[in-house]
This record gives sequence, structure tokens and C-alpha cells, in this order.
Amino acid sequence: MLIFFAMTANAQLLARYTVKAGKYTRHNTIISITAEAEKGAVYQLYQVEGKTKTPVALQVSNGRFVWPLGSDLPAGQRRVFELFKNGKDAAPVNADDAVTVDNSADGFTVKRGRKPVLFYQAAVKDVLPGVDTAFRRGGFIHPAYTPGGKVLTNIQPKDHYHHYGIWNPWTDTEFEGQTVDFWNLKKLSGTVRVNFESNRNYSVSGPVWGGFLQVQDHVVLGKGVPDKTAINEDLEVSVYSGTQDVQIWDYKSTLSCGTASPIVLKEYRYGGGFAIRGAEEWNNENSAVLTSEGKTRKDGDMTHARWFKVAGELKGGKGGILVLSSPENFNAPQPLRIWPEKDQQGQVFAEFSPTKDKSWKLEPGNQYHQQYRVITFDGDLTAEQAEAYWSDYAHPPEIKIEKR
Repeated sequence: MLIFFAMTANAQLLARYTVKAGKYTRHNTIISITAEAEKGAVYQLYQVEGKTKTPVALQVSNGRFVWPLGSDLPAGQRRVFELFKNGKDAAPVNADDAVTVDNSADGFTVKRGRKPVLFYQAAVKDVLPGVDTAFRRGGFIHPAYTPGGKVLTNIQPKDHYHHYGIWNPWTDTEFEGQTVDFWNLKKLSGTVRVNFESNRNYSVSGPVWGGFLQVQDHVVLGKGVPDKTAINEDLEVSVYSGTQDVQIWDYKSTLSCGTASPIVLKEYRYGGGFAIRGAEEWNNENSAVLTSEGKTRKDGDMTHARWFKVAGELKGGKGGILVLSSPENFNAPQPLRIWPEKDQQGQVFAEFSPTKDKSWKLEPGNQYHQQYRVITFDGDLTAEQAEAYWSDYAHPPEIKIEKR
């Protein structure tokens, strides 16, 4: 139920925001600005059309003011919002659209309304009896769902027990004079562990977005010496409400050195950015991969792209996932690792692999960001729709801010 609150007489106008579409039509657009909230203040946002002011769901948290743009905004047009502060009103809340995070001993379930969007597995996931226990690990997303609840991911498949839904370890690295592999767990060289003790961890629920930050340690396994964390990773996942027909969430990985030593993420065909092991039922006859450059599983591997899409038949109907890579990422537009349709019995694996054709050295004292936007959907998206989502993400609308 959508609840509206009348603007009280003592409401204080703080700012006017003019959102300019620019040269792109805006569809399912999320507006996010950096702003600090006044302690104890209650804010309300209104869309302004002439003398009419319509309340808009607004979330103020984590140093951001976030709201859905609403209906499509054609290229070249603009939309005006006004921000008020008063001690009584609250932002309108649609409980059936709000994003909540349920914490458990195993991890985080992020929901939009009553429907799950994804589950982040924090605790170590055991393996089936008879499988080498070296393959156990936590720190991955599975399941990820379409808006209709169809499962898009797979973990611990028999052909690759070390595949974990959506995840991003690095494969060929050089750290303190040794080669370390955080991807191929059976080598007992490196692994990724969730850091439950970090004071940076958090989860957020709200009317416009919800999600979490979880610190993950990329650990060098000691052989007769203590284990050592070579990379600290802050993984932030933000799921948004207020969109039509699709689900949108952001995946941001911030890397920093775990010691006073640098680490080189060496050029290698796998590893690092954003990897998805596709749904168990997908094969080369009932699913397809498409990239921003028009490549498919026949010719997509070793190419660079702004986005890739995987879609196919799932239990209950067709659905898929679109992954957008930020133009600010290392080696953008990033190279892809895509299994050709004849590999692995046609199963689906697709990945932005930043170091596929270029090494990357991480130096102590610096932070390195990898950012992706995920669009999940039922049915399918055209290449034109995928490109429009990427343009909106890579080139957000201009926002003119007038303080009062």
C-alpha cells in the first residue's frame, strides 16, 4: 500500500533538483546524489509539475539521497523535484516494493517486497559427500533470481566444483615472490574468506534500496606458516525498488592490499571481475549469450564489451541477466571469458575478466574499484534495450541542484 503524507505548513524547502535527461531517454532510472543528512531530521521529496507537488519515495542513508526517477523521461526533457525538511512527515512507503535484508547465520537474503532478489552466502558452503573438502568456501551470490523468481545461477556443478554462482576471485597472481591462485581451490594455494569481524560490514533496508557491504579476504594459504591476507575486498551490493518489469542491483568491489606488499594480478584468461555460472538447466540449445559488440558464444571469448546478456529457458519460463560494466573500470571496455557453445556440454559461463589481456598491479595504500550493474528479467531483452540500460548507467542524467 502506498501511503501519502500531506506537506505541513512549517515544512522547510531545502533544495530544488532539476534532472536533465540529456541525449538519452531515461527508463527505470535511479537517482543517487551524495549528501549528508541532518541528525534527527525527516525529509520528503516531491515531484513538481506546475503547481502540483506529488510525493516521491526517498531514502536517506549511507551518505546518499536516492529515489526512483519514475516514468520514462524522453531525451532532451527535464523533471523537477523539491526536497523539504520538516519534523513530522515521512517519505511515502510502498511495503510491496521496499527492499529488505534478512540476516541469518548463513548470509543475507535481499528481498523486494516479498520476493527474493538474491542470496549472499557468507558462511562456508559445504560440499556433497565424496567431494574434496578443498572446494568449500563462502563469499558468493546464489541464488540470483529473475523478478518472477526463476533461478539464474548454479554452484558446485560436477564439472567445476569451484564455480560459485556469482563470484570474483583472481586466478594467476604474484605475491611476495610466489604464485597464488585464489580461483582453483583444489590447488590449496589461495582462497576467499568472509571477514565477519570487520567494522566496515553493514546491511541496509529501505523504501528505495537495500543491500549490504561484506569484507572478503583473499587469503594465501600457508604451508607450514600462517595464512596471510593478500587482498582486502569490500563487496557492496545495492538492490533498488521503483523499477518496472526488471530488477536492478549494483555490485561494487573495492580492492586494497592486505599487507605492506603489492600484489600483481597477472594476465590470465580467467578471474577477477564479475563471473556467473549460469542456471543448471541452460545449455547450447535453450540459452544464448550476446555482447554489446554483437558477439555470441561462437565468437565472444577474447573480445571486449560494455555489457553481456545471458537469457534462456528456465524452470517456469524464459528469463535472463544483463551485466553492465562501468566505463571507469580497469581495462574498460573489459575483456570477456565466455565458454564457447561446444564447451562443457553447452553449459553457460560468462565473465568480465579485467586481466585477461593485461596485468594489474595493486599497490599498498591505494583502493581499486570494480563496478557493475545487474539487470535481471523474465522473458528477454533486445540488444537495443540492453544498450539503453548501459547508456543510462554509464552516462547518468545531469542534476542541477539549487540550494535554498
